[in-house]
Amino acid sequence: MKGSDHMSDARLDRWLEQLAKLIEATAKTPAEAAQIVRDAKVFRD
Repeated sequence: MKGSDHMSDARLDRWLEQLAKLIEATAKTPAEAAQIVRDAKVFRD
């Protein structure tokens, strides 16, 4: 869907994997991991 705000399942899976790798590489505490996730939000309410 060109021009859509929606992600395909495959694209979402790739994005989540990249986010997981970022968290593993940088977060030292659960609070830091949570902040990384919050900062990476791509969907708008």
